[in-house]
Parts: sequence; C-alpha cells; structure tokens
Amino acid sequence: MSPKSFLSLIAFALIFLSIFSCVEETEDPPGNGQLNFDCNQFAYADTIYYLNATQNILVSPTNPIQGTFEASPNGLAIDPSSGVIDINASETGLKYKITFTPQGSNQTCETFLTIGGVNYLDGVYVLDQNQTLAAPIYNGVPGLALPCNDDDDDDDDDDDSSCDFDTENPTGQLLEDLGFEISSDGIFDLLETVENGTFGATPVNGEVLDVELFYRLADLSGEALNSIPLRFFYYETVADIPQALLDDIEEKSDLINELRSGKSSNFRIANQTRPRRVPRPPFIVIVANLQ
Repeated sequence: MSPKSFLSLIAFALIFLSIFSCVEETEDPPGNGQLNFDCNQFAYADTIYYLNATQNILVSPTNPIQGTFEASPNGLAIDPSSGVIDINASETGLKYKITFTPQGSNQTCETFLTIGGVNYLDGVYVLDQNQTLAAPIYNGVPGLALPCNDDDDDDDDDDDSSCDFDTENPTGQLLEDLGFEISSDGIFDLLETVENGTFGATPVNGEVLDVELFYRLADLSGEALNSIPLRFFYYETVADIPQALLDDIEEKSDLINELRSGKSSNFRIANQTRPRRVPRPPFIVIVANLQ
C-alpha cells in the first residue's frame, strides 16, 4: 500500500469514528427512564369546563407534549395519547385528577380539572332519624350555591327558580311520574318519595332502583341539557344493609375526598353493585328505621 493510500484510509477511519461518537452522544442512555421534564409544561387553559348546548367542546393541553395521559376517577373522556378531553362526553359534576407520563420516562405530572354540573354523594339516610333530604353538590364543591336564583319573595314557589331539575328529556320519562319528590333546586325529599309509593305501596326490603335525572342550570353551560344516573336502595333497618354496599360507599367517599383535597332505559331494577373506583351512579340508601 502506498503512503498516500494509507493516509487516506486513516482519514476515513477518523471521520467514521467522529460521526459514530456524535450519534452516541445525542441518543438517550438506554434504560434511563428519568428525563428531566418540567411539569409546569403540563396544564390546561382552565380548571373547570362546562357542557355546551350547541357544539362539542374539545380541550387540549396548553403545550405540545408527548407521552400518555390518564384520569381518575373513571368518567373523563380523555385521549390517552394526546390528552384531548371531550367535555360533552364526560361525566359532569366531578373533579378529576389527570396524570401525564412524558414519553420515554417514568416521571409523572398531575393536574386537576372539573367538569361543571351536579353530583350526589353516596350515603345512608335513616328516615326515623330525620335524615330525609338528599341535596346535590355543585361543581364538586360542598356548600357551593347552585345558580338557582329565585327573584320571587315567595320561597315556596319553585316556578321562579332558574334551575330546572327533572326536566323534559329525550326519554320522555320524568322522575316525578315514578313517585320521586324533587325540588327545583335538585333536593330529593326521600320520605315523601317513599310515601309516594316509589318502592311499592308496601316498600320491599332490599329494593334497588336505577333512574336518570335530567336537569338544566343557568350557568356557563348555557342551560344545556345535563343528566346524572342515580341508584336508590330501600331497607327496613340499618342492619339490613349488606356490608359490601357499605364498603363500596366508604371507598367512594374516600375517593371523592382525596380528589377534593387536591390530591339506555331511564328506569330499571338493578341487582348488581357498581365496579370499584367508578363514581357513577351515586348510591342513595334509604332506611326506614335505625333498628
């Protein structure tokens, strides 16, 4: 080999090694899984969104980020790969925790987002202990007033409320036709509901009824038709309530409190309980007597 050819070969080898070294330096070390992602980059433009009566609302993260998205509890219609949320397809009246995992990382980031509307908390109501009213929770905040302004001085006139609970809906079924007693601001009178024969002329111990409550609110939803499924139980005494049902109510309460801290038929008989970590339907357990 001539000296000139030998020098050319050495030059080629040096160029190849230089290119290979650059490629290695730009690649992520295998198995690292701990990219330094700034969680402040993961956010949505607002913390609360409402249904819209005329159009679907799709909400995207404010920054273009790559990774996977998931929400807790179940009910938020979120695309796991893009983070886009379909507001109208989501369960309303709930606060959700959204978790983002950046692509190629084990790191997680969290944010919270509420879909406007009402919810009812799972609970046991003992009628002979004067626990007769089940009231809605607005926008996931206990004590927050509903937008149900009553301009009339007559407090007994529900017709003046700007809220419309148990409103006309596509199913053609109203809860009042089934015997449920509900005010214009969404409060169920459970004693009158039982006395109206909702669970039968002689209420059946252990009866379970599933219904869907349709309503409209004069808030940023623009009075869009909204709804929430509800499951009502009837028992003669507290001792008649199955332990599995009490455990499920306790777990649901823990879930709602955790999130709050910042951390086709309209009516049917149902015998099954809902899966764990699923907020809907809320369980409203009516008990005639403490003992």
